Amino acid sequence: MPLEYIYNKIKNTMKKIDMKLERAKYSYIDKMPKNIEYFEGGLYDAIYESSCKWPHNVAIEYFETQVTYREMIKRINKVAAALKAIGAEKGERITVCMPNTPESVYAIYAINEIGAVANMVHPLSSENEIEDYLNQAESRIMFCIDVSYPKVEAILKNTSVEQVIVVSPTRSMSLIVRVIYKLTKGRKNHIKKSQQITTWDKFLSKASKYIGNPHARVNAEDDAMIMYSGGTTGQPKGIVLSNLNFNAQALGAKYLVPELFKPEFSFMAFLPNFHAFGFGCCIHMPLYSGARTFLIPQFNPKKLKQYITKYKVSILVGVPTVFDYLTKVKFKKDALKTVKFAVSGGDMISMATKEKINEFLEAHGSKAVMENGYGLTEASGGFIFSPRSIANDPDAVGYPLPDNEVLILDIKTQKPVPAGEDGEIVVRGMCVMKRYLGKPKETEEAFIKVGNKKFLRTGDIGYIDKEGVVHFRSRLKRMIISNGYNIYPANIESVTQKCQLVASCAAVGREDKLRGEKVVVFIVAKESASERQIKKELSSIYKKNLAKYEIPREIRFIDALPQTKLAKVDFKALEKL
Repeated sequence: MPLEYIYNKIKNTMKKIDMKLERAKYSYIDKMPKNIEYFEGGLYDAIYESSCKWPHNVAIEYFETQVTYREMIKRINKVAAALKAIGAEKGERITVCMPNTPESVYAIYAINEIGAVANMVHPLSSENEIEDYLNQAESRIMFCIDVSYPKVEAILKNTSVEQVIVVSPTRSMSLIVRVIYKLTKGRKNHIKKSQQITTWDKFLSKASKYIGNPHARVNAEDDAMIMYSGGTTGQPKGIVLSNLNFNAQALGAKYLVPELFKPEFSFMAFLPNFHAFGFGCCIHMPLYSGARTFLIPQFNPKKLKQYITKYKVSILVGVPTVFDYLTKVKFKKDALKTVKFAVSGGDMISMATKEKINEFLEAHGSKAVMENGYGLTEASGGFIFSPRSIANDPDAVGYPLPDNEVLILDIKTQKPVPAGEDGEIVVRGMCVMKRYLGKPKETEEAFIKVGNKKFLRTGDIGYIDKEGVVHFRSRLKRMIISNGYNIYPANIESVTQKCQLVASCAAVGREDKLRGEKVVVFIVAKESASERQIKKELSSIYKKNLAKYEIPREIRFIDALPQTKLAKVDFKALEKL
């Protein structure tokens, strides 16, 4: 038995003992098993077990195509064999620059099956960004969607990439859908096929040349994925996540919110696979549980109605802007009866928006209520979820997953604060990243020692109540300091949403010579609502619900809030307006 394997077993055992001592402080833990046995293999190993339990369940749905668990594993195995045939090795970093297509799922899990690491890159990244991500990971092999091929071709000479496998999003579509797609959206990218650049089918044909079993023994603590995020310092960094990070997240969520994970349920995966929340909650969690994931390569809000009703989606996981858009779609009375649960993450959602969404769901036949998720890429995308019992608590994001400990530290002293007091949210446990890729200094700065324990700093402000429920206030970077007072933009936005004439809003801080910073709120008005009328109503609402120092000094009207590539409000863009 290898020494590394023995070392990891001892390390995991010590971690479990240590975390058990912390679990007692959360009341909800009492309802859970005292000893949770986490999966000790890789991501592929976990979904292989699912295929053994539910071989005939549909694992992936992609437009008019359905793939069962048994068939999915066969296709993953073929990709794994093809990777070995072109010289892929255990431990190397293989880049996946693709949206949510079946081929991207096969590639990610095949990379894991051979013991390699999936380096996840946003297909809409710029040439310079793609070049940087490839070089950070030192990738030799790359899977690339055809739309991104021209950018990749332009920078290949500046990287160590030896093989690019180009894939069309139409490959797994039915013939009719494929024809329609090519007529309406198809792009003619002239791919220069060579020894370095090949197509998906040509790549798969190499699988038959590999003799042997491509499966490698993988430990829970081994590197599984690299995802890129600004992190707590704002500079794009590669975040190294382990097999245990995602497997523990999937199992922990099944204990915390078991009603979400049933083999007969279907998830809508429009949050992208290169986003930790998207991969962890919309792809790996359902596949871990025998459920179905409906893959959407490019989200079109105008087709949201079709997505939900045609594919009978059970679990809606999304960002607040998508749920807000949902309320603007015209559905038949019982059109949403298949929707069992709605989970929002990635950004703060106001209580007013929550209530609006809940009323809309109920009016259209769904018994779901809006529930929260909270996390960051450095913690596998999500490590706090809210059970239905606390869904109506205004700023509650929920309980941490089992064997994840959350503390609140005073922003100035960096010492733990009592229940109910605000401070920075820090976390340790099963979902926390291993490190930043090739950046030991930044890794060290991302953590803080409390006693003899090391916690990940989230850069977010919140508090924990006496019941152990974590509440989110604001991003630390977004916190506005005016005349020495801490002002939370999320609170300003929540109060602003109380005005029925406001469609959406966002609050930012602006430099002010007198106060240091002043609050500016950007508002998207509902149709037929006048700016004068909104300002008049908000004046009354602000006086009633905000402290004097919190009241916005400036109200600006805008046609639409700018968004990032991940459909979050782009606060940096607003700060420049």
